Amino acid sequence: MQGKKVLVVDDDPSVGLLISAVLKKYNYSVTTLYHGEEVLLFLKDNKPDLILLDLRMPGIDGYALCKRIREVPDTRDIPIIILSGVSEVEARVNTIELGADDFITKPFDVRELRARINRILKRKSADTALNPLTRLPGSPAIEEEVLRRVAEEIPFAFCYVDADNFKAYNDVYGYAKGDDVIKGIARLLAEKTKALGGQDYFVGHVGGDDFVYLASPDAAEAAAKAITEEFDRLIPGFYSEADRERGYITTMDRKNQTRDFPIMTLTVAIVAPRTQRHYAKIVESAAELKRYAKDLGDRKGSIFVKDRRI
Repeated sequence: MQGKKVLVVDDDPSVGLLISAVLKKYNYSVTTLYHGEEVLLFLKDNKPDLILLDLRMPGIDGYALCKRIREVPDTRDIPIIILSGVSEVEARVNTIELGADDFITKPFDVRELRARINRILKRKSADTALNPLTRLPGSPAIEEEVLRRVAEEIPFAFCYVDADNFKAYNDVYGYAKGDDVIKGIARLLAEKTKALGGQDYFVGHVGGDDFVYLASPDAAEAAAKAITEEFDRLIPGFYSEADRERGYITTMDRKNQTRDFPIMTLTVAIVAPRTQRHYAKIVESAAELKRYAKDLGDRKGSIFVKDRRI
C-alpha cells in the first residue's frame, strides 16, 4: 500500500505519534489532527485514502464528524476506521450506521491496525462500482444516486457529458493519450461541480468518454458553462502544435472513410426532471437531447443545452 495517505484524528498526541511511527515504516503518508474543526478545514482541500477517527474529542466529536464526512459528496467514499476506548455494542452499532467501515477498541495491537487498514484499502482499490481509470462511481452507483434523489423528492438536474470526436483522437494519438484526456475530463467535472454544482453534487463515469454529473437545478447550467469553457481552453494542449494550427486531425471514420475531425469539444445535455420518476426515461431524455446538440450545424466549440419538459 505504498504511498497511501492516512489521516489520524485523535485529541491524544501520543496516539497520533504511535500510529504515525508505525505506518510510516510501511511507506504510508500520515497526517495527524486533533480537533474536528481542523479536520473539516483539511478535507476541503485534501482527500486522504483512509481516516482513523477517535470518538471522544472536544468540540465536534467522532460521531458528528463521521456523519459530516459521509454527507459531503467529495468525502463520502473515504474509508473510516473508528478508534475508541468505548467498547460498548451501542457505540459500534451507532458508528456503523453513520457510515464507518470498521471499529477498533483502544488499546489496540498495531499489527492488527495495520492489517485492517490494508484490508480496507485493498477492498476499495478493487471496488467494481468505481471506474478503474477515473475512480469515479460507475453506472450502478449513478442509478442508485438518481433513485435516491427521486425517492427523497430532492430536486436535481441530470447532466450527461460526452466528448465529441474522442474516438478519432484515440485512433491518432493512441490509448495512453486518450486516457489522459478522460482523466482530465474527470478532474474538470469534479472541480467545477464541487465549486458550482450545489451542496449535494455528484459526478459519475458511465464509461469511455461518457460522464454524468448531478447538481441542483439552479446550479446545473452554471456548472455546465464553466465546464465547457474550461474544456475548450485546455483541450488544445492535448494536440500537437501542427494539429492545433490546422484545427483538425485526419483519420478513418466508423465507415472506413478518411475524414477530417475537428479539435475535441464537449456536449452537455441537462435534464431537470420534475415529475419523471423512472431512471431509464431520464437517461433516455438526456441521450436524445445530447444527440440533438451534437447535430447542431452551426455550433462552435463545446456546448450545453437544457430540457425542462420531464
